[in-house]
Amino acid sequence: MPIYIYQILHITGLVMLFVGYGALLGRSIAGSEEKRVKKLGSITSGIGLLLIFVAGFALISKLGYGFAEPWIIVKLVIWFILGGLIAVINRKPASAGTVWWVLIALGLIASVMVYLRPF
Repeated sequence: MPIYIYQILHITGLVMLFVGYGALLGRSIAGSEEKRVKKLGSITSGIGLLLIFVAGFALISKLGYGFAEPWIIVKLVIWFILGGLIAVINRKPASAGTVWWVLIALGLIASVMVYLRPF
C-alpha cells in the first residue's frame, strides 16, 4: 500500500481520538450522565487509538525507521498515556479541565517528535 494511505489512516485516528475524548470531556465538564455520549466517545476514541497504532507502525516500517529510535519510543509512551486517559476521564470527572490541557500538551509533544525529531 502507498505511504499516503497510512498517513491518512494515522491522521484519521488522531482526529477520532481527540473528537472522542472531547465528547467525553464535554460530558464530564457539563456534569451529564448521558450514556449515549459516553458510549460514542469511548468507541470513537478506541477505534482512533487502534488506527494510530496500526498505521503508525506501518509508517515506521515503510519509511525504514528502526523501532528503537528515541522519538518513536516517546511517541509510543504518549500512545500508552493517551490510552490510559480514558479511565481518568470516565472515573474522575472533576479532573476534566486538567485532562483537557494534558491532551493538548501530549498532541504538541507528539507533533514535535515527528517533525523535529529532537533526538
